[in-house]
Amino acid sequence: MAIFNKDMVALATKNTHFQKEVYRDENCQIVLMSIEPGDDIGEETHDADQTTFFVAGEGQAKVDGSTTKVTPNHLIVIPKGALHNIINKGDEPLKLFSVYSPPAEEPGVDHKTKAEAEAAEEGED
Repeated sequence: MAIFNKDMVALATKNTHFQKEVYRDENCQIVLMSIEPGDDIGEETHDADQTTFFVAGEGQAKVDGSTTKVTPNHLIVIPKGALHNIINKGDEPLKLFSVYSPPAEEPGVDHKTKAEAEAAEEGED
């Protein structure tokens, strides 16, 4: 098995896609996100633990009714099953990456925009 060894801050900083998988195995998944100013990921839950590291921008994380400010170099943990949302409150894209254990998004997820991600989600059965 090849070792995944990447500069995650550089990958997240350069990423312009709303959502883009960079690693996946049977136990975990790493997904980059770039959320436009004033936008959010939308309230959701996962059947996985989620650890999210913020690289650039200013935002707000809501987890099971609690709200906290998020800025570069902060990390939040979102427990399995927690209702959550991440909102960009700044004037530049909010850059982050999430590690899901086990994987929570479809394999190879790569959506350039939030609209594209929502359209793909609506197509799921």
